[in-house]
Amino acid sequence: MSREATPREALALYYDDSAPSYVAGWRTLEHYSPLVAEFLLHAVAPGRRVLDVGCGPGQLTAELPPGVSVTGFDVSPGMLAAARARRPDGTYEQHDLHDPLPAGWGRFDVVVAVGCLEFCRDLPATLRHLAAACAPGARLLVGVVEDRRAPAGRSREAFSDEGLPGVPMYAYDVTAQLAAVTAAGLAPSSYRDVPAWRHDEYSRTVRYGLWELRAGEGTPGA
Repeated sequence: MSREATPREALALYYDDSAPSYVAGWRTLEHYSPLVAEFLLHAVAPGRRVLDVGCGPGQLTAELPPGVSVTGFDVSPGMLAAARARRPDGTYEQHDLHDPLPAGWGRFDVVVAVGCLEFCRDLPATLRHLAAACAPGARLLVGVVEDRRAPAGRSREAFSDEGLPGVPMYAYDVTAQLAAVTAAGLAPSSYRDVPAWRHDEYSRTVRYGLWELRAGEGTPGA
């Protein structure tokens, strides 16, 4: 009897299947790419090291200038292959955002974690992992699915009953988001409640708490 796929394995297979057509479909649903582009315009300079969390096919960071070092990670090998094709000089690794980042990756000046934390079951731990990989003074842009009525600060529902049965989408209220940010030793520069992407299956627009953050000298793991 074959065992049931874990949520991580199910996610990888789901996004492997959608990798060839993902960008075209994503552009019809998402609202956040202009906000990411605006952040990167001001945060990134030649010589900076950028970490693209849950990078998918690399669409958010592929067009950064050649003098910028981009490292992306994702659970989907298909998405990573697409990201390498879009930016051949980038570094793309298979990794789960719930796990600490390998020390061999070094420290990063800019971190983008937008469009991926839908699957984050432990926001405080994930932000601590990202903070530990930051250079002093690093800038971060983090988008967390927002639910202002979340019981005990966090809620969960099926991400897609049709495409990903049994895989939850996690949402956090703003108080829980702020607690996770501060517990990671990150300093908020700004917070916005923004439309993120259209969930056609549930006929609603998912919203993000979009945070611009700074890493300090005392971030955990520094």
